[in-house]
Amino acid sequence: MPDYINDILNNKLLITLAIVLSLLGLKFVVVRLIKHKSEILSDQQRRWIYHIKNITLVLILFAVIFIWWPELRQFALSIAAVAVAFVIASKELILCISGTVLRTTTGDTSIGDWVEIGEMRGEIIDQNILSTVLQEVSQNYDYTGKTITLPNSLFLAQPIRNLNFMRRFVFHSFDIVTDAHINTFEAKALILENIAQYSAEFTDLGTRYHSFIVQRSGMNIPPPNSSVRISTSNLGKNIFNVTLFCPTQQAVNLEQQITEDFLHFFYDKKKALKQMSIEDKSNEE
Repeated sequence: MPDYINDILNNKLLITLAIVLSLLGLKFVVVRLIKHKSEILSDQQRRWIYHIKNITLVLILFAVIFIWWPELRQFALSIAAVAVAFVIASKELILCISGTVLRTTTGDTSIGDWVEIGEMRGEIIDQNILSTVLQEVSQNYDYTGKTITLPNSLFLAQPIRNLNFMRRFVFHSFDIVTDAHINTFEAKALILENIAQYSAEFTDLGTRYHSFIVQRSGMNIPPPNSSVRISTSNLGKNIFNVTLFCPTQQAVNLEQQITEDFLHFFYDKKKALKQMSIEDKSNEE
């Protein structure tokens, strides 16, 4: 074998560079094949891309450690004095890796899940050893078009709420506040009647979905019943707290329809009371 080939083979730097570039090139080709001209990636495609990225990174790490092991061992022995400083300097990196280990071992979240981490809410669209990327979801259950990149250390420091239950159906609550000049029980009956009317088309589907989630999660989830709770504010206002179980994408529209119907009812009642007051004054005169 020619001497120059032996020199190349003995040159660990070139070998390492060749392996890294080969693995990165292979990852690029495989990811392109998975995407296959897709403008919007499916959850399955995202999961495959996530696995390919992590496998590539692990292979690169193993290759580098295998090739440079004698040098790394000698180097490790020589830096014992600065080990504490190294741990302190890489604290955030270690926390991110620890968060990844926790996330992987618990299996509570995966790509495509809706999650809430601290005050941030979104769908997981990408994950790696150091970070998690969310596509932000607003309080109205709509995608905002923004992405949030979070360090995996947050899995250790923040509560993680899995919101997959809310992807199709949600317990949506909102308040209607009015003056205390109407019969609250009549108003409550009207709200419940309107909810039943608007919910008729998806009630059966919602019941089946609720049963499926209960069986899958093993949790005691409240029954999919609508309710109206009446309370008063410090200013003497009536507060109707409305809760309904409905498709996530229809929640805001249903809130607007129910509120609009109630305000029409309230306006008519107040108008009638005003007219009665005018007639009473006329009779007294």
